[in-house]
Amino acid sequence: IDPPTWEEAPISFTAWRKQRTRWIKGHMQTWLVLMRAPFRALRELGPSAFVAAQLTLLGGVAAAFVHGPLALCIAIDLLFSGHMLGPMGAALAIAGYASAMYGALVCAALMRDARLLRAAPTMPLYWPLASLAGLRALFELIVRPHHWAKTEHGLARRRCAAPQHAPYATALTA
Repeated sequence: IDPPTWEEAPISFTAWRKQRTRWIKGHMQTWLVLMRAPFRALRELGPSAFVAAQLTLLGGVAAAFVHGPLALCIAIDLLFSGHMLGPMGAALAIAGYASAMYGALVCAALMRDARLLRAAPTMPLYWPLASLAGLRALFELIVRPHHWAKTEHGLARRRCAAPQHAPYATALTA
């Protein structure tokens, strides 16, 4: 699949949660299947692809579980005490979110798509929501491993065409 894809985004929190739950559960299931025979997977994929698969599959899952509690701790500390993080920890937390937001702004500029600009300021609120989807995905993996919450398409009020910009590869190398 050539990136970027321009599929219809979920228009409600419930639809978004179901979609993210499905994605995270899919990453967990794929990793579990891959790791049934880790040495065989290492041999068949090779060391680089094996490590890339570990980082790709586990990185997203770990991020989903970590962002919510971490953001809550940071918010409580910044709003009330400031003792848990300390000045350096607070600066690092703010710098981490700021660098990710900056990356989103750069991506929007490279893609020449102003619609993507709104993603940057919502990242500190959006990412912790993935923890809810992650917990649900873990529950479903244990209790309903074969259940797949499908996304209902065609609900958007208006259709957005892909932006007119340079091809993806050209935009990234510009």
